[in-house]
Amino acid sequence: MDYIELQKYIQNFSLDHCPRGNQGYNQVLLQLFGFTGHGKSALINSLKCVLYTGNFRMHARSGVVFSGGAMTLERRAYGLTPTITVVDNRGFGRMNDLEMRMIYAQLGNFMPLNKKVEWRDSYEDFVSQLEDSEMNPNYTDFIVPIFVYKVLVTLPEQEMSQTRAFFKNCRNLTGVFPIVVLTHKTSGNYFEVEKMFQCLGAEVVVAVENYSEEDQIQTRGRSRDFLNVLKSALDDVTFRMQQLRNPKEERIQRKKFLLTYVHDIDMAERINKEAMRKGTRIREEAKKVEARKREEEARRAEEARRAEEARRAQENMIREEARKAEEARKREEAKKAEEARKREEAKKAEEARKREEAKKAEEARKREEAMKKEEEARRREETRKRVEAMKKEEARKREAIKAMEAWSREKTVTVEEVWRREKTVTAEEIWRREEARKAIEAREREEARKAAVAQMFMGQQQTKENIPVKKEKTKRCHIQ
Repeated sequence: MDYIELQKYIQNFSLDHCPRGNQGYNQVLLQLFGFTGHGKSALINSLKCVLYTGNFRMHARSGVVFSGGAMTLERRAYGLTPTITVVDNRGFGRMNDLEMRMIYAQLGNFMPLNKKVEWRDSYEDFVSQLEDSEMNPNYTDFIVPIFVYKVLVTLPEQEMSQTRAFFKNCRNLTGVFPIVVLTHKTSGNYFEVEKMFQCLGAEVVVAVENYSEEDQIQTRGRSRDFLNVLKSALDDVTFRMQQLRNPKEERIQRKKFLLTYVHDIDMAERINKEAMRKGTRIREEAKKVEARKREEEARRAEEARRAEEARRAQENMIREEARKAEEARKREEAKKAEEARKREEAKKAEEARKREEAKKAEEARKREEAMKKEEEARRREETRKRVEAMKKEEARKREAIKAMEAWSREKTVTVEEVWRREKTVTAEEIWRREEARKAIEAREREEARKAAVAQMFMGQQQTKENIPVKKEKTKRCHIQ
């Protein structure tokens, strides 16, 4: 089938032309879903542009706002042909259970079109919303899921198992596996991404490059990729319409599946919350136990610290007492050493004094001996002189006598003259002797006076010697 034929086939497709007719369906609903910013709105603009070979127009606003959120927040429908309608959708962020149950509700056609999509986390609110859809049920839409994914983005490892389960649940709800549309095919290795999604359960993977206001030039191969997306969806519809279908019964089965899924999620969440609460309680109890242990350890540590401080204080006190005792001992030793030194100095001073006194006494003795020797020498000299004087006097007398005798012999003198001369000589001799006696007595008195002075000086020295001895004896008695 060439490009024009494929284009006309899609434009003229009708459920009435199916082998068993429409079986109650009158519209094919291409439900887009995927992550935020992966090109769902841009895909709608490209499909409308390619299907009618016209100028590019912005039908669905695409992109991401400055705050990081999605531009599209509604589930908005755009008609491609009288039979085919493509539905834009709010992009999900993490493929968690909260977002998935809303996607499953859309695939079951329980959510109204052209309404804001809200991720509600309340089980009661979600079930109430499902019940509200029964007020105006829609049985006539044949929904084909289309998963839009950007080639540049790497699917996290933990989300691959979620994606596989999601594809399987889409098949259970709609009867067909989602058609995976890879956008931005020229910006990365889409072959690896295509292989990955095929391994996750996708039967049809089509890579496209969306048109935009900046890139509007259409080419046959690029446009055919978009037609192939629509052709794959219509082929799945035709295949499923060959079998007997009952829209009302299928809706009931989808509702049962959805209620079971939501109930299981809610129970799992409750179990998780209860487990989390129990875990929280256990952790709190563990924290309390740990806190008590820490408090006990802190108390023990504090007691140990106080005991250690007390021990150290005791050791410090003992060391202080030992230091004081050592200082007292050293002071006592120093005092004793000082006293010993003083005694030694006193002893040395006493010995020096004694030596000095002995020296002085020796000198005094020597002086006394010298004085005695001098006195004896003087006396001997005086005695000698007296003896010599007496000898000279006797010699003079003898000479006088001789002279007298000679003169008597020569002249005759009278007895009176001789007597007178003899008397004169005798008187002079007596006077001389008296003078010599007086001089000797005066010298003896002077020597006696000097001896008395020396004796008195020696007595004073002996008194001074006796006083220090008494003091030394008293001091020694006090020390003992």
